[in-house]
Amino acid sequence: MTRLPLRIFAFVLAALFGAETQAAVFIVGTGSGCTHSTISAALTAAHDSGGIATVRITRSLAYSGQALIVNATQELTIEGGYATCDQASPDTTNTVISASGSTSGHVFNIFASTSVVIHLRRLEIRDGLGAGPGISGGGIYFAGDGVLEITDSLVTNNTSAYGGGIAAYGTGTNAALKIGANTIISHNSAGLGGGVYAKDIQVSMMAAGSSILLNQAPGSNSANGYGGGLYLEADDQPLYAFIGSGAPLFGAIYGNTAQYGGGVAVKSTGSNTAELQLFATDPNLPAYVGFNSASVKGGGIYATNAKANVRAWNAVLDNNLAPNGAAAYMASSSKLYVNYAEMPAAAVACPVGTACARITNNYADGNPGSIIYGESGTTIQFGDPPETVLADARGGAMILGNTGTSVFGGSANTAIYRSVVGSNTTSQEVIKVSDKPLYLVDSTIAGNTIGSGSAIVRAANSDVTIQRSILWQPGSTSLSQSGGSLTVQTSDASENTSLGGILAAETYDPRFVDPAHNDYSLRAGSVLIDYASVYATNDRDAVGNRRNVDLPNRDFYGKRDIGALERQAVQPLVLNSDIDTDLRLWDVETSGVSTRDSTKSVSGPSGSGSVHITRTNVAESEATRGLSQCIHLPANGTYALNGWGRGTSTGPIVNPIAGDHAELYWEYRQDSNENCTQGSVFASGTLTLSSTSSWARPAQPVLIPVNQLFAPYSPTIKIYLVAREKGSVVGGGAQPNATAVNTTDAWFDGITLDYIGDTIFKDGFE
Repeated sequence: MTRLPLRIFAFVLAALFGAETQAAVFIVGTGSGCTHSTISAALTAAHDSGGIATVRITRSLAYSGQALIVNATQELTIEGGYATCDQASPDTTNTVISASGSTSGHVFNIFASTSVVIHLRRLEIRDGLGAGPGISGGGIYFAGDGVLEITDSLVTNNTSAYGGGIAAYGTGTNAALKIGANTIISHNSAGLGGGVYAKDIQVSMMAAGSSILLNQAPGSNSANGYGGGLYLEADDQPLYAFIGSGAPLFGAIYGNTAQYGGGVAVKSTGSNTAELQLFATDPNLPAYVGFNSASVKGGGIYATNAKANVRAWNAVLDNNLAPNGAAAYMASSSKLYVNYAEMPAAAVACPVGTACARITNNYADGNPGSIIYGESGTTIQFGDPPETVLADARGGAMILGNTGTSVFGGSANTAIYRSVVGSNTTSQEVIKVSDKPLYLVDSTIAGNTIGSGSAIVRAANSDVTIQRSILWQPGSTSLSQSGGSLTVQTSDASENTSLGGILAAETYDPRFVDPAHNDYSLRAGSVLIDYASVYATNDRDAVGNRRNVDLPNRDFYGKRDIGALERQAVQPLVLNSDIDTDLRLWDVETSGVSTRDSTKSVSGPSGSGSVHITRTNVAESEATRGLSQCIHLPANGTYALNGWGRGTSTGPIVNPIAGDHAELYWEYRQDSNENCTQGSVFASGTLTLSSTSSWARPAQPVLIPVNQLFAPYSPTIKIYLVAREKGSVVGGGAQPNATAVNTTDAWFDGITLDYIGDTIFKDGFE
């Protein structure tokens, strides 16, 4: 990827922050300190001054019917945020400039000479009406070889044929449009680029608090209706657009509508590149393109022509809607890259272990209706190949919760590296490709709801390569292929005959942590951990964690996990031990006796809660099994079981009766099934956690030795949370008529099963 546009952009950014120490100031308004009573007169004076100038527009006048012309040959600042002409410092209330009543079409008509920078600050630019054929820029029309920077402003309720809010045309290599901090472009409408239309110009929106939202490009034919929020076109020279995290509430591109590219449309009409780059500028806020819709193609993004590229790093395409290409539609040899190649210098890395690149909850309501669709000749790639070594640690993408005919569709050159495709709903195959190669490497496809009779992958005349991946959809054929070659290596599938049988793919249950809540990482006892040989030494998994982490277990061919997510440590073996939000991952043993008590907690974050087991009419010493968890063991060795428990208080001082007990009961099986119910119990026991109303954790855990040859065995420990009735009393003191009601109450929190010898991992060291 050429770095020339970034160098140009760096020059532009430097120009934006030039000093204004020599600026002449012209103040518009009425009353003390004002120099002009109209904006036009002040602009003329600023131009005639021949130097750096500032036009300050106060709120002491109303500004409607405006059709302002700016022809800048020197740096110029046009700013609001002042109530009166003699106010020393700006406030946070923007000055409204409206074209209401004007017939010219633009609020601002701006031309900037080469390298000249024009700043618009603290303005509300509205009511521009340039709807006639060929009219551009309802709110702002900008052209030239200079820079337009808009900061702390609102551009709203404008209409035009091109660029309802802003139309920006570059006439040279220095031209740039910079949407600065706290700038909202909303509720504008145009045939092309409802919010912003940009052609042959560098575009950026990287500062905090800015968003392009709720604009529309409805269109009336196939020649318009592109780019509801943002339209990018390269013709006479390259165009690069740099879009960052955006505003915390809405993200970068939100709630826009169009025929093609509800959020963004990217087009190259000649030999020059048109490229959209989406990336995080806040490590805790991915670049967000969400809730956009297209009536034809490309709910989030639409791109067309061979020189049109979309590159996204740590970006989210969420809740977008279209008949086809709900998240992205790639046409006419365009290219989509997600978390591929080096990030731009202005991008920030995603925190390791966090899924920052996400395609989620998009909906394609057509047939064919793919979430991500590529026409013949296009390229779609998620993640870097594993042999790629990058300075920034990141993974592939999480593609979750989408609904359509398929998730990936069309005839694109498709490569899916280190990504999770899970919890989607498709009426046909999850991946449906034809005529071009498909690579599925270090990835996981699982937990999707697939149309009856459909395979996980359908390929027609496509060469298919599947390496170190999981395809787990019980009841579905893994691959339906007609024509093309097939290469499958070191993979795992719920059905493997279509992949070439046992020599190509195993059929082990992956034992995902929590697929019902989109956690497709592997449990410590998964056979797929340390299953594959080391392929690359410095690559990352889907969320940026290191690959080839060697855990103490049975290594089949090496120390690399199969699938998109590499397990980093044996712990935790007990899942949801702190009962943080609910009782997930615990199985019910006795119906109706276990609830989460948010008022009592001893382990985990404050207020994380605990398990409360309560039952009435219980016999003395009777044990009530409330919940259980089945744990598959990763290795031979000694396991230490412990936890926090809380029973009930003792009875009266005279003739005391002991309180109820919180206990752990455990069963060790040398060879069991997926839910720990098959095979003989080799060892078992009970650990009393507490018999009083105080939280307690035994000083000595139960030690469970496990020593055997694993393969082909599946050793398990099943843990039960048990409340034991020890009597309770109602009445006062030692009253002879006290009545026993036999209500059992016990609480549980922080249940742990430690693997002795794995303490370095338990403590968080790597």
